[in-house]
Amino acid sequence: MDRVFLNDTGSCRVADSWPVSCDYTQIHALLSQAAEQAALTGQVTPASLVLPAPAIDPLRIFQFYQSLHTGECFYWEQPARQMALVGAGVVLSIETTGAECFTQAALAWQQLRREAIIRSLPGFAGELPHTGNGPVLIGGFSFDPLRTRTPLWNGFPAGLLILPRLLFSRHDDQQTLTLNCLVRASDDLDNLMYSIGGEIARLSEILTTPTNLPGSASAEGPAYILREARPAEDWKALVSQAVRSIQQGEYVKVVLAREVDVEARIRPFSLVATLQRLRQSYPGACVFAFQRGERAFIGATPERLVHARDGKLHTMALAGSAPRGASEEEDRRLGSELLYSSKNREEHEIVTATIRDSLADLCSRIWVADTPELLRLRNIQHLQTAIVGDLLPGRSVLEALHTLHPTPAVGGAPTEPALAFIRAYENLDRGWYAGPIGWVDLHGNGEFAVALRSALLEKSQARLFAGCGIVKDSDPAAEYAESCLKLQVILRSLSEEE
Repeated sequence: MDRVFLNDTGSCRVADSWPVSCDYTQIHALLSQAAEQAALTGQVTPASLVLPAPAIDPLRIFQFYQSLHTGECFYWEQPARQMALVGAGVVLSIETTGAECFTQAALAWQQLRREAIIRSLPGFAGELPHTGNGPVLIGGFSFDPLRTRTPLWNGFPAGLLILPRLLFSRHDDQQTLTLNCLVRASDDLDNLMYSIGGEIARLSEILTTPTNLPGSASAEGPAYILREARPAEDWKALVSQAVRSIQQGEYVKVVLAREVDVEARIRPFSLVATLQRLRQSYPGACVFAFQRGERAFIGATPERLVHARDGKLHTMALAGSAPRGASEEEDRRLGSELLYSSKNREEHEIVTATIRDSLADLCSRIWVADTPELLRLRNIQHLQTAIVGDLLPGRSVLEALHTLHPTPAVGGAPTEPALAFIRAYENLDRGWYAGPIGWVDLHGNGEFAVALRSALLEKSQARLFAGCGIVKDSDPAAEYAESCLKLQVILRSLSEEE
């Protein structure tokens, strides 16, 4: 990599509240430092300016970014945790391929971290937030980087991390706005300085202007046509084939996915409106969108793959599913049946043991919860077990991706024979579905979720994905019904009809 960042404090003047008033002298000093580094190294140097931001709905920020038509927008929100990242534009793009895509990404980020330059402006309430500010890389990875790609996922390579032009970050009650740019030794720093100042002025105007988000529902929502990409009976036959393979000892578990096509008949799907409905319906999930041009990968996943902060690595085992009950009594009964189901407990214990063993090379100590708990979502509930490790010095969240993905919850166990079956018989290009999506910051903190309950959108077309874990006593009809239940998460949010 030949592009990097900066690590210093600045002295721009900031008003007591938004908007920010910047001293152009200080912006010029920031750019001069980056240009000097570029002259010394012979490399392009990205420079980051971190500003305090007003308390604002992150979806409004995303709505504004979309109006800029930057081509790339990123949305990541965990409503229950008061955490959000929203990015737009591309300053730096890191694409990786093949079996070493996670390792390549980790090495690229380590180089950025060594050479980084960042300047934050005074005006924060307390210290600058430690997580998710400054030069944050955001992106995702395909489920299987070795699978032959199809045109369906053009623009979404095996691995992609981008440094956005603009990044809004919210953690609890603190918000920041980061502007990133590339600086070359030969650049006209005055022009670049005034360009940045102009952006701050435009942002100030936009962020202090009231706007309305789409409502959660409408009586006249977009009617749609739904088509199965693979006939139901064919998919059930595939499940039966997988069960026979398991019973013959080829592997213990395999996760089989299916896809459906949805076409809006009245007007194109609204990305902002879909995100609004997802976060309202699933506040405990991670709601995400990664837009490239007119295509967007969007979802609300309940499964965090890994979260690193201050030397602690957090992950969880998530496997085993059941519907929610129509009444409180039925809901308790279904949850109890899930907790004590031998089929679901077996599936869950496989996932837990595999994750624990895979972290041994990254962590000095690993803690696993004694028993699984219920993770209850709007129309489905899962078994989950918390896992925490102490990261060894010098290890990163990106390295954990290499170790953890794919978990048995999305691939199978043992991994290689399960993946071989998926490649041979699933007949589906998962792309980023069931792959890691998330972010990593300058300090090595970061979070990646498994991109489940998701869809690929383009105007009036949507491709929805769902998968089920198949074990030795799986029933094809029941697995098909479970996949339909999972598809409802996105299907209901695409339509404004309840």
